[in-house]
Amino acid sequence: MGDTNLWRWSALNNVQVLRRYAGENNIATLGQELSLGDNMVVLGDTSVADKTYLTVQRKAVEGGFSELAAGAAFRRAWLALFLEHNREAEQFADEAVTLAGANNRQMVELRDILRTRIAIRRGDAGAVDTLATRLRQSATDAPTLIFAPPVEDINRIDINFVADAWHDSKIRYADVGYWIRPDGRTSGAEVLRTSGLGQWAPGILRQVTERRYAPFDGEPGSPGNYRIDRFTVRSTLGTPTGTRIAQRMGKLTVHIVDLTETDAMTAEHRQQSSKVLANPNS
Repeated sequence: MGDTNLWRWSALNNVQVLRRYAGENNIATLGQELSLGDNMVVLGDTSVADKTYLTVQRKAVEGGFSELAAGAAFRRAWLALFLEHNREAEQFADEAVTLAGANNRQMVELRDILRTRIAIRRGDAGAVDTLATRLRQSATDAPTLIFAPPVEDINRIDINFVADAWHDSKIRYADVGYWIRPDGRTSGAEVLRTSGLGQWAPGILRQVTERRYAPFDGEPGSPGNYRIDRFTVRSTLGTPTGTRIAQRMGKLTVHIVDLTETDAMTAEHRQQSSKVLANPNS
């Protein structure tokens, strides 16, 4: 909903409850602290997020929770990548692999994905194809996203779409269905359901179309995996000067959630899969 104050309070409260009743060094508490760091990233407080990840990493190492420590270290790597601190990102990613152990395939692959993102940033256009060839996976695994371009800055599009974009009370969304083909590319992206996204839909579909996932082994003629994502557009809630009434203010932002496995979209998932399997040439 974009209520940042409630969001921040709820994330902190979850940690405080577990600290009180489960203990500061309990694995459940540390896991919740990782979630707190994730929330701080989304809320834009990257400094607090990094400190939180580092604290969890230290406590997890002391408690012998190697996978949790590795997860915290890799979050620091991804945050550094987001902040364009490439050298630190690579250093933290190496640290995550060391903590997880060289035989932890997932962490090694995550490090490779991070390195690929850095290579693309440095102008290596073939980095995605190289990594995709190495990361071929089973068709039953959850699809691994290798690369996705950012969603276009929707604030640059015709601002007259709303009467007052800076104090817009509405939340708009679109549910986008698409196929991930065995080669890791997407196809057939379409808006299944929308609530006023209108002119933003082409940019959202373009973002889905340009994604790259790890290739996987599929049956001959298989269309791939069908997925459904929800794109939500909203500004945050705040209380402007001169009033005590909370209202939406600031820039509009885009938030993406995978709906594929939810009850609400299961029927749509089956319908789309059945349609393609019945008409393999469509």
